[in-house]
Amino acid sequence: MASQPYKPGDLVNLEPGFANQARLGLYEILRVMPPRDNKEEQYRVRGPDGLERAIGHHEIAETPVRRG
Repeated sequence: MASQPYKPGDLVNLEPGFANQARLGLYEILRVMPPRDNKEEQYRVRGPDGLERAIGHHEIAETPVRRG
């Protein structure tokens, strides 16, 4: 993969979602999941709404803000 993978604790912004709805706020990477069939990295994240979701690497909009 050309881009650097993220790690637990990284904070990221996401690309707009379904029908270009904004997904505002920082999302915390909770864990790295096994890659998809196309070898894309997947992550478990927690959003500002407190909900967890799985995302693909292509959904991350910006470089992470490293903690600590």
